[in-house]
Parts: sequence; C-alpha cells; structure tokens
Amino acid sequence: MTTRCFGLLRRFALGFALFASAHAVSLPASAEETAASGEAPSDESPGDTDSEAAGSETKPESDEEAKADAPAAKDDADQSFGHMGQVGLRAGLVLGYRMVLRYDSSPYCAAPDPQKAANDQRKFCGHGAPPAADFGLSFGLLDFFEPFVWARLGFGAEEQTDTKPIVIVGAGARLYTMSDAAFKIFVEPAVALEFESGRATPAWQANSPAYKQDFVFHLAAGPQLDFARHFGAYVTGGVTTGVIRAIHTSLDLQIGVQGRYP
Repeated sequence: MTTRCFGLLRRFALGFALFASAHAVSLPASAEETAASGEAPSDESPGDTDSEAAGSETKPESDEEAKADAPAAKDDADQSFGHMGQVGLRAGLVLGYRMVLRYDSSPYCAAPDPQKAANDQRKFCGHGAPPAADFGLSFGLLDFFEPFVWARLGFGAEEQTDTKPIVIVGAGARLYTMSDAAFKIFVEPAVALEFESGRATPAWQANSPAYKQDFVFHLAAGPQLDFARHFGAYVTGGVTTGVIRAIHTSLDLQIGVQGRYP
C-alpha cells in the first residue's frame, strides 16, 4: 500500500514538472530581456506616423518663401494702367471737314458772288478745315473718370469764312472702359467757347457779318494705348459743333500723345 502511494506521488511530481517547463517556454521575453536587447517599446501607432507626415506637408511657408512671393505681387500691381491720381498733359493734331449752315448775319461760308445780293449768297457750305493743335490738361479722379480743360489752336486762317485761326477753350472729361488695361476705349464729351474774329476782307463785308463769340459742343471717342504707366497715345474721331455764329460742325480726326505724372 505504501509502495503504491509512493508511485502515484512520483508520477504526479513528474507531470507537474513537465507542465511547468512547457509553460515557461511559451512566456514572452521579460522586461529585463527587452532592455538588454536595446529596443525600446514604441507607443506610436501607424496612424500617428501618417498624421505627422500630413502635418509636415501643410507646414506654413517660411519667411524666405513669403519674401520671394512679394516681388511677384508688386509686379502684378505695377501692370495697372489706370489714371487715378495722375496729372496728364496731352497734345494732338486735328484734321477735319467743316459744314456750315449760315444765318443771314453769319459770315459767308464761300467766296461771295458779286452778282448776287447779300441775302442770296450760299447758305450751306462744306470744306476742309485748316489743321489745328489740340491740348488738354487732365487729372484722373478715378481710373475711368478723367476731367480736363482743353484748347484748340488753328495753324491757319479759314479763307471760306474769312476768319482768323481758330481759338477754342473749354472743359470736359474722358470716360474710359477697361480703365486699368494698357489698351482702353474712351468717350470724350466737352463744351467750349470759340473766340476767333474775322480778317475783314472787303468782299466778305457786304452783309456786315457778326463774328460772335460762339458756344461749342464737342464729342469724340477712340482708343488709347498706354505704353507705360506715364505715357500713351490715342486716336479719336468726333464732332465739334457751334450754334451762335452759325450752325457749323467739324468732323474731326485727331492723333495725339499723353504724358502723366506721377
């Protein structure tokens, strides 16, 4: 009986030892073994790594990059050709064709016929206008709105009406489309007074003509090309009409240049 109990106890001890050995082999490495290997445990997950990469891609621009972009922005601003805040001086050559509808007291509009009475002379005439110079002094209140004062001075007398070289002084404004572009279109309404007097040629004095100071309406339009912020050239076509001395209209073609400051 004692021998049998001793055999059972020995078998139990042997089974327990085998179980303990197998369990020890399956255990993970201890903290001391991990430290000895030199590998520190990582708390970062793959998602954390992706977040850092995304953050590096959206990193704000450095000061150097911002400074590099500044000249480009300034160059874009310099490309504006608006006239706001600029004083302008322009000069142009005017060629035209004049049409005159006379009153009885108006100067003749063609060489008078001595065989006809004063009231029977030609009432309507058309002829080329003497060339003239046009000058304008302007200020750009807005890019598209440029008021001006202007003067037109003729190069020669108008023989058909026996008048001295034309003298017109007035005021108006240019209204621009595409005002900040180098190439722009404008409309130019203006009013003025006309001052030239007659030459007193005897043949033109039969009706005692009245060379009255005239009131003039002017309207023109055309393109302008600004080669730089301070200089441009333009072409206009328009009409200049007076109503007091006679009903007279000049169809004008003008070519000119404009300088501006600052």
